[in-house]
Amino acid sequence: MSDGFERASTTDGQTFVYREQGSGPLVVLFHGFPDTPYGWDTIASAVVAFGYRVVTPWLRGYHPQTLVAGRGYGAVDLAGDPGRLLDALGEQSAVFVGHDWGASLVYGAASLTPDRVRAIVPIDIPHPSLLKPSPSTLWGIRHFAGFRMPWAEAMTRRDDFAYIDTLYRRWAPAWSGPEHDECVRRAKECFAEPRSLTGSIAYYRGFSPRPPSEVTRRASLPALVVGGTHMLDPGLFERTASVLGAGSSALVLPGTGHWPHREAEDRFVSALIEFLGSLDAG
Repeated sequence: MSDGFERASTTDGQTFVYREQGSGPLVVLFHGFPDTPYGWDTIASAVVAFGYRVVTPWLRGYHPQTLVAGRGYGAVDLAGDPGRLLDALGEQSAVFVGHDWGASLVYGAASLTPDRVRAIVPIDIPHPSLLKPSPSTLWGIRHFAGFRMPWAEAMTRRDDFAYIDTLYRRWAPAWSGPEHDECVRRAKECFAEPRSLTGSIAYYRGFSPRPPSEVTRRASLPALVVGGTHMLDPGLFERTASVLGAGSSALVLPGTGHWPHREAEDRFVSALIEFLGSLDAG
């Protein structure tokens, strides 16, 4: 396509907009909030160079062509999106890597449709069964309450999306430089489309603190659980790896915030390649 993205649709009317490169075992990279598929560019290139086929889709709602009237953003709907993407691609299974909301998708898919998931790499989100409410946790996710308000779009758009700048500073205070600036620019470019801004906020409006059990089961699948040390207790990532399948491990990157895979990209890529190699060797 002229914008560098391909399109594929499922029989239930879901269109996915994505980039695809390379050949070999399939690896899907799901972005989170506030981010776009462009944030995976250098990571995707590195994975392709090691002999993998890599797909980087827009999360449903972040691109106008992915919107489906009447399809919600509850946990079960979101957990079904990785499988829908595989259907659109004509594939049976993949390794799913996901950051933030993308991590929620891969946990959900591993629970809901484990036969379609070779392994998962959740980033900066522990397994939902391990998250317990506490004053510090609730303060850290106070943006959830704001995004559920009817004025959330107006708040986010104000002063050239100043709130996006605020979230990047709050969530990754040690991250700076051209890669950071480009990530912010792409996010603002995405949210300048009103439908995409509303679609991204819909994840928060559809969130339930008590999701159904079919999307929170601890799947017996291998996982590389990635986290930083700024946002959450790093021990949560270690504990997540301990409750998942054989071959699971945690990669905690000291000094990083919400984007550990970008803030310490070289270390993340090395660990990811080693993890993928262990799957294929097995």
